[in-house]
Amino acid sequence: MTPAMPTDTSGVLIRMLAVSEEARRQQAMTGERQIIPRALMTLLLRTMKLQDPSSLLHGQRIAAIASGVAKLLGWDDEQRRQLEIAALLHDIGKLGVPEHILKKPGKLSSEEYDFVLLHHHAAVNLLQAFHTDPAVVSMLTMLHHDFATAGLQMEATGQPVDLPLGPRILAVADAYDSLSTPKPYRRGMTHQEVISLLEEKSGSRYDGNIVRTLNRWYEAEGDSLFRFAESFTGAEQKQELTDEQRNEAVVLAQFINVLYQFQQLYDGYFVLDSNENYAIWSDGMPGMTGLPIQSVLGRTWQPVDVQLSPLTEEQSPPEHRDETMVGQVLKNGRAQFGSRLCRVSGTRHLKVDVYTMPIMGIGNRVQGVVQLLRNKSGVRRQSREFVELKLAATRDPLTGVANRGQLETQLRHLLEDFHANEGTRCLSTIFLDVDRFKRINDTYGHQVGDQVLVDLTRLLQHETYSAEIIGRYGGEEFVILCPDTDIEAAIRRAERLRHAIQKSSIGGISTLNVTSSFGVSTARLGDTVQTLLERADNCLYRAKETGRNKTCWETEVVAEETVTASLPQEEQAQLTEANGVYDFRERIEVNTSLELTAMKLRAFISEHGGIVLSQEQGTMKIRLGSLGITRRWGSSPERQPVDLSISFETTRTTNSNDGKARTHRIVTVQFTSRGRVPDTETFSVRCIALMRELRAYLLGS
Repeated sequence: MTPAMPTDTSGVLIRMLAVSEEARRQQAMTGERQIIPRALMTLLLRTMKLQDPSSLLHGQRIAAIASGVAKLLGWDDEQRRQLEIAALLHDIGKLGVPEHILKKPGKLSSEEYDFVLLHHHAAVNLLQAFHTDPAVVSMLTMLHHDFATAGLQMEATGQPVDLPLGPRILAVADAYDSLSTPKPYRRGMTHQEVISLLEEKSGSRYDGNIVRTLNRWYEAEGDSLFRFAESFTGAEQKQELTDEQRNEAVVLAQFINVLYQFQQLYDGYFVLDSNENYAIWSDGMPGMTGLPIQSVLGRTWQPVDVQLSPLTEEQSPPEHRDETMVGQVLKNGRAQFGSRLCRVSGTRHLKVDVYTMPIMGIGNRVQGVVQLLRNKSGVRRQSREFVELKLAATRDPLTGVANRGQLETQLRHLLEDFHANEGTRCLSTIFLDVDRFKRINDTYGHQVGDQVLVDLTRLLQHETYSAEIIGRYGGEEFVILCPDTDIEAAIRRAERLRHAIQKSSIGGISTLNVTSSFGVSTARLGDTVQTLLERADNCLYRAKETGRNKTCWETEVVAEETVTASLPQEEQAQLTEANGVYDFRERIEVNTSLELTAMKLRAFISEHGGIVLSQEQGTMKIRLGSLGITRRWGSSPERQPVDLSISFETTRTTNSNDGKARTHRIVTVQFTSRGRVPDTETFSVRCIALMRELRAYLLGS
């Protein structure tokens, strides 16, 4: 490398492109694809060691942990080698970060964290120019994505971002080593302390399956980390640098700092070399154009890659190569700036400022081009605080999964894709509800109730796949969106989740047995968010109505509703009104003895704070709720009183087909209003809600 000296942006980029060309030649000379050219890998590791020896040891420990975890997860040797290279280079961005930030004896502020994070992304872009394997670049690009929020973010195509396994492994390995290594402001944690902390954050920041796999690896091979232990002799003496080593460090820092400026000031950029091949396609470009990094690296620039058109219809978009901004800069070497519409997808465009700059070499020859894009219709730079605020607006604060608004937004995108493919790609939803959650809160307290919801969320995250989206719909209700999943597969998934919940210890109390009911529906052409969720909710209601801790689905519910419709009229609900007094009547057939039915009924009365007014052979009268001073119905169930009359009867009929006698145990339920009821609908809603609970008690096992 030539001696470093202060220079302009073009000078730094020309030097970077020269290194890029040398890396390309090295790749071509070896005869086989290297993950990164060996000479450049040696240069990077040597410079990192000279800057901070402990940083290189940190990377070596992460590489050992990540490789061991990947081996247990079934990765082959080549994949593990890519993961090891990514681990060793994950801190390369720190080559451009000042020492006073790197060695700060305390936690970084939000501004400092953003500063370091942008240098990380700039360095990952530099690895592209060094002809690093795209798999390594992709892993490092997504290293700082949270496990739980990947599904809450959307690609330019409208599809949820899927966080691959590689970045998940690196994130867990990085956190493990950082927590277990002493810092100037805290001690290093023990293995068990680190695992406990990672387990607490599993499902949100980290993948719980990888945390548990790391724990298994450590028990078998954790001793291997001692090879990369820190020195016990205190601070090491700073090594004397040769002129060549100093120049290498300065040149690398210049590369990263120029790319950092691009990263900080613009939403996306790309760099072309003298042969018009892509050297860098920044991590912001996929969101601006819809083209992923893998689709452009290693090939020649094409005018259709970034489709820019005038803001007004009076001007037509460029039709020929030389009419594009890049084409003109390559031709005449003069920078260009303008506002354009940038095509992201078939129906989506962004209003952008475009700055196209030539990279000028000796003799004013164009040695390459940089095109910088700034989104005028959105936030230019997503700081850590902005990202946290955005996530707070889309995530449920207790469980960390998508909230109702974000869930419906994601489902809307999935339905658009479903209709765009004319229903050829399946889409199913699973609606679940914690059984008798009010009783859990009343018996154990709201703190235990909250813990039940948190534990349930973690279990759902561990038991579902990365493409599925989990959201808290409200209260104790959750929805799971299952792309590319038909109704049969969704039913099997719901049953697997139901059994997992039933067998797990949720809530942290040994005497607490938590179960859930599930409803499953699948998308149809013409569906909206409301219609699809409403069908799943109807299935869930049916599951709770017929005994809880079960799964119901659309075709099953339709069949049962058909049977219900064929029942005699006296067995269906009847609502009447006379002189301002409302009556609601319904009959339920139960399959238990009248004695056991009476026991279940007493539990229902106790749960709802009812008062038994009278009780005779086969009949019972109960009062639920109480009136206020005005004797008008209030907005809460406690202020909507009704008298509940219940009678029991047993009949026997003979089946005309087989001649066998059948016993019918019928419970007749009648609600009578007390006080002044606003209208028929209010009374009906109150009675239907009570009937839903009563059915659950009487028909539950």
